[in-house]
Amino acid sequence: MNMKEAVISVLTNWKNFSGRACRSEFWYFILAYNLFSIFIAIVEVNIGLVEADNIFYVWTGSEIGALSTLFLIFILIPYTSVTSRRLQDRGISGWWQLSYFTIIGIFIILILCMLPAKEDENKWGRNPLLEQ
Repeated sequence: MNMKEAVISVLTNWKNFSGRACRSEFWYFILAYNLFSIFIAIVEVNIGLVEADNIFYVWTGSEIGALSTLFLIFILIPYTSVTSRRLQDRGISGWWQLSYFTIIGIFIILILCMLPAKEDENKWGRNPLLEQ
């Protein structure tokens, strides 16, 4: 799966919290999300929506503009959905995302999303890489 296919898959399956998502779908979506966030931050600084000396402050959320806020609102549910499906691919419930509320939970979810699928088939379905 390439980046375009991953983004299309995530945005069309935005309300699908069941099933599984392969690592390439998840990480290409995260890459596209970050690239687009940087692009939005550059646009906001250049048109004067955000006054920042450094684009890094805008991209990290220290200074956030209207376009960034709209993008975050738009992408929140698809992001949560694909993360849930990625965790389920690993054999773990998507509810583990609630661990984001703890500092250590952010790192746990990050590591779990890096690991390969645990089984060919689990209670969330067949491995998406084997279905092709």
